[in-house]
Amino acid sequence: MSLKVLLMAMSMAAGSTFGIVAQSAAVVDVLKEVKAEYAPDTRVAVWSVMAKTVDGVEVLTGDVDNQSAKSDILARLDKLNIKFEDKIKILPEATVKGPWALVSISVACVRGAAASGAELTSQAIMGTPVRVLKSEDGMSMVQTPDEYIGYVTDNSLKFISEEEFYSWKKADRLVVTELETSMYEKPKVDNQTIVSDLLLGNILVKKGEKGKYYKVATPDGREGFVLKKHAAALEEWANQTYDFKTIEKNARKMMGRPYLWGGMSAKMADCSGFVRTSYFSNGIILQRDASQQALTGKKVDCAAWRTEAEPGDLIFIGSTSGKVTHVAMYVGGGKYIHSSGRVKVNSMDPKADDYLDYHFISMSRINNEVGTKGIVSVKNHPWYF
Repeated sequence: MSLKVLLMAMSMAAGSTFGIVAQSAAVVDVLKEVKAEYAPDTRVAVWSVMAKTVDGVEVLTGDVDNQSAKSDILARLDKLNIKFEDKIKILPEATVKGPWALVSISVACVRGAAASGAELTSQAIMGTPVRVLKSEDGMSMVQTPDEYIGYVTDNSLKFISEEEFYSWKKADRLVVTELETSMYEKPKVDNQTIVSDLLLGNILVKKGEKGKYYKVATPDGREGFVLKKHAAALEEWANQTYDFKTIEKNARKMMGRPYLWGGMSAKMADCSGFVRTSYFSNGIILQRDASQQALTGKKVDCAAWRTEAEPGDLIFIGSTSGKVTHVAMYVGGGKYIHSSGRVKVNSMDPKADDYLDYHFISMSRINNEVGTKGIVSVKNHPWYF
């Protein structure tokens, strides 16, 4: 407990205006301290705890996803002899439509609040398993496999029970390996009726085979056919080893595609969403945002890129103060591919025609680092298998 909190507690005079002010300030400090310990990054942890003084009692409201965080708050307030009313909710709520869900459309929008017009903070593609934390106004707060938290419209999800989730993980599944394709009503070339669009990384349940097609089902039960050459067995795909050729091939297929803030699919992506999508094509899950990705992997001397950089290394760009605002992927020869306005290739060499005057902050190597903090393979993620 901080000295400031202790001094405030000592200064509280029961019934006095000064005492109430000091009490409220002490509570604010307690909440700040507990948040710093349990939820320093609210992109991957739930924290919306607030306190309001009512007749000398601190009424605590809001959500957390960690019982220890709530217990710590209450214990600290008890120690300070502060009267409080506990209305803090622990997520996930017992009333959610299902403890788990699968994204049921090719790409679903993940927003920062429970409103269709709220900021687009990320996306999740078909077949992505998500943990359902809370439901409100036709949207659900979910957590994706990279731990990112946001709101998705309920009609983009197939809610499932623990038993259904277990069955899905044991099912014969396919993953889309083509940048974009379609799921057709019938297994024929001409006059096709499309059931759904499909994107790189979408996961479907295999129902059978017919000629050049797999019969498949989406998470919400729609059935149709996809070309065999556009999909692979999920288990076999997930067992692939690190292969930058695969990552670069799919990254270059997205050349010219427009930048979208919060985008994370083969259709459109922001800088970190583009890098994450490229790596996911090799069965590797990176962190969602550039500032998170910068904290992972093996550090490479950015200033010595001519001799130290290897294809596949992530390049972090930002302000002179060191704040990371952009990420690119090194492809060799001093070149990097990134999403900035559109997906394009530029050079780190100031003498090159395609050089951009960026402030290069750091580089991280993903190769040989899969399994370390913030870098996980699909095959070893318990939500997939």
